[in-house]
Parts: sequence; C-alpha cells; structure tokens
Amino acid sequence: MPLPTPQQIGQYLEQLAKNKKTIFYSDLVAHFSLPSLKGAWSSHPLSEIFETLDQQDTIQNRPFRTSVVITKEGNMPGNGFFEALFRLKNIRTTNDLQRMSVFTAELNNAFSHPW
Repeated sequence: MPLPTPQQIGQYLEQLAKNKKTIFYSDLVAHFSLPSLKGAWSSHPLSEIFETLDQQDTIQNRPFRTSVVITKEGNMPGNGFFEALFRLKNIRTTNDLQRMSVFTAELNNAFSHPW
C-alpha cells in the first residue's frame, strides 16, 4: 500500500479540527495503515509529512493542523511539534506548563480556523 500524501493527511486533520476532535498518533498511524511508531520519530513517514504540513501552515499563516495529533501519555503533541513551533513560528517553550499553554492555544486556533 502506498504511503498517504501530505495532502491526504492534511485534509484528514482539517476534518478533525473542524469537528473539534483530537487523535492519538497511534490511531492516525492505524487509520492510514502506516508503520508502527516504535523507533525514532525522525525516521517515521509521519515526521516528514508533519514537517510539510507545518511549513504549509506557517506560509499560509494558519494554526498547525498537526496540533490535533496527541500522545496518549501526555495528552498533547510530541517534542517535534514544539520544535516545529519554535523553528517555524518562533514560539519557544521551556517547561511543561508553557508547552501545555502553547499547545492549548494552537489547538483552539485550529478548532476555530475556517478550514
């Protein structure tokens, strides 16, 4: 089965945002029949796809669609999300409280954005 395109995943995440829903990484992987998330994130197909989506959202001055994808453990996105926020939007977080605050704001912006 071929890998989904960034456009396909982006449209799926937009639909979740429109419906004010989040999804766990593992459920997104299962939905698109992607390889397991065991191992390094940087080598997983979603890593490159999320980078593309985050770049598109930054260029279009939109909230990150990837904000709707969260971990089961922390109930917020993984480290790559915050690294992308810093790299692409110059939003820095230095502790868990800041991360939760920044994530909540980005997620709420995604929920209210007119996708």
